Amino acid sequence: MTSGTNDSIFAKEILLKLKIMTTTNIIGIDSAASEKVINSLSNLLANHQIYYTNLRGLHWDIKGDKFFELHELYEEYYNSEAETIDAVAERIAMLGGHPENRFSEYIKNADIKELSNVSDWEAGVKHVMDSMKVFLSKYRELFALASKANDSGTISLAGKRISEAEINLWKLTAYMG
Repeated sequence: MTSGTNDSIFAKEILLKLKIMTTTNIIGIDSAASEKVINSLSNLLANHQIYYTNLRGLHWDIKGDKFFELHELYEEYYNSEAETIDAVAERIAMLGGHPENRFSEYIKNADIKELSNVSDWEAGVKHVMDSMKVFLSKYRELFALASKANDSGTISLAGKRISEAEINLWKLTAYMG
């Protein structure tokens, strides 16, 4: 072998190592950057699952003069949550992660805690508002991570959820007076 051949083999080895170090996931986003986004999405998935279940409980348990309007509102919210849960889980999969499906893991990893037997309308609405504030904070963090990863799909998902939470929080604040 000549020196030129050795240099060529060496250059190919370096290029192969660089390619391995800069791997991308199936949708073309850097895998290392995606890991942080996946972790954030996984935490959001856990929070959304707990929140969904809490909304079902609020829907079933509401009593008093606000029953009809809040019963409907909670149903609207939990139906929307079902769609959000699916979108978040699918985004995790698209980025190369595995969406968690065990409720025991959701409970361990969620910031939103389980509710039980909340029939007072003000306590229920306050819980919903507090949950929305958690989501606003978490989606803003996700937006920043996704921006650093140049992950347009996750940026779009986060932007949509931020907008929805801001609108709903504004409406509930007005409702509470």
